[in-house]
Amino acid sequence: MSAGSYREVVAATAPARLSEDALGDIQGFLTSGYGHLPLATYLFLQFHDRARAQAWLEQLAPSITSSAPWPVAPDGTKIKPWSAVNLALTAAGLAALGLPPRVLCSFPIEFQEDIARPHRSAILGDTDESAPARWEVGGSENPPIHAAVLVHANSPLEMDRVCEAQRRLVQATAGAVSEISSAVQTGYRPESNREPFGFRDGMGQPSIQGLTGKGVPTGEFILGYLNHYGIIAPTPVVDADLDGATILPPLENPYHAHPALRDLGRNGSYVVYRKLQQDVAGFWQFMKREASRARGGEDPAHMVWLASRLVGRWPSGAPIAVTPDTDSPRLGDHDEFLYKDDPDGFACPLGAHVRRVNPRDVIKPYGHEQSLSMSEAHRLLRRGRVFGPPLFDPQVLDAPASPGGEVLRDLRDDGEPRGIHFLCVNASIKSQFEFVQQTWCNNPRFSGLHDNKDPIAGNNGCPGDPPSYMTIPGGPVPLRTAAVPRFVTVKGGAYLFMPSLAALRFLASFRAPD
Repeated sequence: MSAGSYREVVAATAPARLSEDALGDIQGFLTSGYGHLPLATYLFLQFHDRARAQAWLEQLAPSITSSAPWPVAPDGTKIKPWSAVNLALTAAGLAALGLPPRVLCSFPIEFQEDIARPHRSAILGDTDESAPARWEVGGSENPPIHAAVLVHANSPLEMDRVCEAQRRLVQATAGAVSEISSAVQTGYRPESNREPFGFRDGMGQPSIQGLTGKGVPTGEFILGYLNHYGIIAPTPVVDADLDGATILPPLENPYHAHPALRDLGRNGSYVVYRKLQQDVAGFWQFMKREASRARGGEDPAHMVWLASRLVGRWPSGAPIAVTPDTDSPRLGDHDEFLYKDDPDGFACPLGAHVRRVNPRDVIKPYGHEQSLSMSEAHRLLRRGRVFGPPLFDPQVLDAPASPGGEVLRDLRDDGEPRGIHFLCVNASIKSQFEFVQQTWCNNPRFSGLHDNKDPIAGNNGCPGDPPSYMTIPGGPVPLRTAAVPRFVTVKGGAYLFMPSLAALRFLASFRAPD
């Protein structure tokens, strides 16, 4: 079966589009990147009194933004909101709300354990400077996170208004709910839409079949629907007697249906939060050293060429698999491509970041059909924002041979933290986020390579581990860089459950057993 026919089969087995009732029940963060809301604030909370925390949740629920379609103006344009508020909870937060162990144990083990457990750190490569003991948010040395209120807004004034309203709700609990003031995080989407290294970000997002009628099966991102394997994945459940008000839908999953259980997970999903700090000066200094080693001089154009091989896209976002010789801004949004004509990475190296996190139809030693199927089973919906001021104007990357390209050669760290608040949506943290990070990013033998971890997202430079390099095919002898250091350090993280609006009403009203 060809890659094209695989996609035809997926489309043919897709469920009908999500109903208006379902969209009204799903939190908007799960289905929208809020592209019109560039500003973000993440408020991390703790619960100290179960009953009053439930009362807070009841007060909060009406302000939660759903996935319901935006209204349409008489001229046909959508009336988009000025802000959006969404809520997600950790396993510790659900326990603090009084969910009994028999309910908590129906959640996946990785969610129950959270992201900072030592063996999960080993899976994710969160060691040394990225170890949870060094984190600024979450981790082993900071107050445990119970909930995250995710606020997006279109202006600083609107952000201040919404955050102040949320803080008033918290203060009204008289200490039953508290904000972890040391953990508040802010982010933004730059007008250039480029991340701190200077590359355009946000391309390659998978579409959800239930929203567009094509794309990745709904159940890969939203609980309660068919996933890539044609099944409905397990979901957290509660006993029917715990849901006395019959707020939650009955459990209809044919794989573990039971008349005495109700579906806590349907129309919800899991969100991974990672605060990723980027060493921008170190990144470009590495490119300068490599340019000097390969070319005998600090050539800014070669620096950009090499950096693009590590990323897998040119600074404009154009995929180097499609335009390997030169950047092409008109292809900045281009994502409908495969690697079948570049199986050995002569255009886009096998170890490039974007090729690792979405290998599409080439994962050696598998065939195109198997590779495409495997890739689409591990997709992630990204919902991140940048933090910190840019170190340089990313437009210099568009013409590195011009005098402006000299900026790259002289970059020095200014001491300001900068990076990305990485958030991703996945119905299975283990088989999506953790799989991608462990098996594709941190694996030096990915797709037939030998000592190449992901040069951007991999845990490079770990003491005691063999060095990791970047191999770039081409010419009589492949180009092999010096050992790649770690350019991205983890500064925080949490595993979160984003419930449906119905599940939020249940969590606000159920009577915890004595």
